[in-house]
Amino acid sequence: MSLSTTYRANGKLLLTGEYLVLHGAKAIALPLQVGQHMRVSEGNNFDSVRWEALYEGEVWFSCWLSPEDFSVISASHPEKAETLSRIFRNLGKLNPRFSLQAGTWLSTTLEANPEWGFGSSSTLISLLSQWAGADPFALNELVFNGSGFDIACATADGPVFYVRNQPVKPISLNYPFAGQLFLVYSGQKKRTADEVGKFLKNKKVSAYLVDEVSALSDEFWSCTNQEIFNKLIGCHEQLTGSLIGQRPVREQFFADFEGEIKSLGAWGGDFYLVSTALPFPQVKKYFENKGLSTVFRWDNLILKRENQ
Repeated sequence: MSLSTTYRANGKLLLTGEYLVLHGAKAIALPLQVGQHMRVSEGNNFDSVRWEALYEGEVWFSCWLSPEDFSVISASHPEKAETLSRIFRNLGKLNPRFSLQAGTWLSTTLEANPEWGFGSSSTLISLLSQWAGADPFALNELVFNGSGFDIACATADGPVFYVRNQPVKPISLNYPFAGQLFLVYSGQKKRTADEVGKFLKNKKVSAYLVDEVSALSDEFWSCTNQEIFNKLIGCHEQLTGSLIGQRPVREQFFADFEGEIKSLGAWGGDFYLVSTALPFPQVKKYFENKGLSTVFRWDNLILKRENQ
């Protein structure tokens, strides 16, 4: 008779501190109402380990692993399977008591489109760490070498201040203008590991810039006026643009838009934050005319604490 348990992790977006969070800047990280959950069923009648990943009821990745050394026996996507194998090997390093038993069936279900960049990898790290009793931040460092803000989001119950290798600090974002904030999918997902690798390799960052973006994070947190919020977006975009040698996304693609637009995470991909006085239907129509049809209201996507 098989026994099953279920685990869940939140998706993520990064409001402030993209790139510089890797160098110790204070960032505002946003856990999402959507994420990923995992069901673990043990004691099944097969002699290896079965893995299935689902989205909207369809299997988009599957593989079989050896319970002895976590090696890949067969897979629908060999590269993804090798990453999974590497995660299991590192779980074994972090928790020597961890083992995979033959007859284990692990099934993950994404709650949002994997192309949106909401953290399919970070939620996976969190889910497996919850199950295996390992430190998710240490596992993330070993496998993906990211900043870890997405790992913090995976189990947070609302927005947090995140500083790499420091305790996570829960915060409230009480924006009176939250009804005028929208999140727009850029139409292209950035490979976070690639973006992080390029930045770490090519950039030396001054302590001044780290302090500047940390101060901006504090201002984003305490802001209660949309006009000031829009100015903060402009400051943050200019600072980050000068750092990575790119023009802000609004300046490049949306110069005629009535409001401010901020890249969230790696520039040129994933989601944009939109702050505007325009009503939702008008915002949606504007971006649809630009070929961008996925638009969320802030309150329908960002996870908010019950007492916030």
